[in-house]
Amino acid sequence: MSEENPDTTAVPVTNPVKTRVKDPRKVEAGRRLAKISKEAKARKKAQLEAIKKEEQNVLIEESENDGSIVTLERVGLVVGIAVGLGSLYFMWHSSQEKDEKHGEDKIVGEPKPVVITPKCPDLCD
Repeated sequence: MSEENPDTTAVPVTNPVKTRVKDPRKVEAGRRLAKISKEAKARKKAQLEAIKKEEQNVLIEESENDGSIVTLERVGLVVGIAVGLGSLYFMWHSSQEKDEKHGEDKIVGEPKPVVITPKCPDLCD
């Protein structure tokens, strides 16, 4: 049983045979796409860094301006609130005037006395 079949012995493979050949046009197109995507990533990264720097500059400028109490935004906010409250007041005031006018229309003068006459046959006649 120590006999080995010469056909079944394992032969080491040192050189695998390539069965598929790559298309040079596809390889070149893949390289171009990789290059384009790397450039796009670099541009996007640069834009993000520029935006971050601008935001930091704006924050620094705002922190320097915090010493002033009156700003344009605050003035606009106060004016907007004042206009809103004024319009509410005038609406309330006009509804009060309407209610007073309706109350005056109901009471014109003294009411006339109502005389009730009985409607029954006269038995004394």
